[in-house]
Amino acid sequence: MFKNLFVIFSLVIGIQLASAGVSIAANPEVGEVTRLQSNATIVRDGKTIPMEVGSIIMENDEINSEDMARIEITFMDGTTLLIGENARIEVDQYIYDPDNSIGKAIIGALQGPFRFITGKISEMKNKQVEIKSSAATIGVRGTDFWGGPLQGTYGIYLFEGTIVIFNAEGGRIVSTPGTGVNLDGINKTPGEVTVWDAARAQAAVATITFR
Repeated sequence: MFKNLFVIFSLVIGIQLASAGVSIAANPEVGEVTRLQSNATIVRDGKTIPMEVGSIIMENDEINSEDMARIEITFMDGTTLLIGENARIEVDQYIYDPDNSIGKAIIGALQGPFRFITGKISEMKNKQVEIKSSAATIGVRGTDFWGGPLQGTYGIYLFEGTIVIFNAEGGRIVSTPGTGVNLDGINKTPGEVTVWDAARAQAAVATITFR
């Protein structure tokens, strides 16, 4: 059952976007840095750019944070991405077309902690919002969740909404706030959905909280 979950989810999303005729060009300018603590950089077209508040974020940008860094990126639709220290995040694709009710955001969470809070893109009729980690893809629907390394494993924790976590081995649906899963690798089924105790949840939040 779980092994088929990621296939079904991907097919549904593909059919939705295909039926909407998604051929519009993505706006290369997708958002901006709205808060910054410590140092971070943007890698764009092979060039490294020091990050500052107000820096524009574009499609295909790679975001790198240093020790003690915190970053808040606000996308064009109001989606918020919080990034902790020693992280590497890629903005692979972003489309926000409210006139045609189309939204697409594909983010690569390659390293480090993050928190993702969807904005108006979650209201689009035809949407695909996914965060791709090294161990699984997180399909997002009107959601606020955290992901990253914590206490010796990689965890995904839900604050609000629903997420589908899947890889080639299977998947989990997380829809109860305060619960999460552990990801032990791309070749392993995402862990069981469990309630996180207060200490672990607070530790997760601390990784993306500004001083």
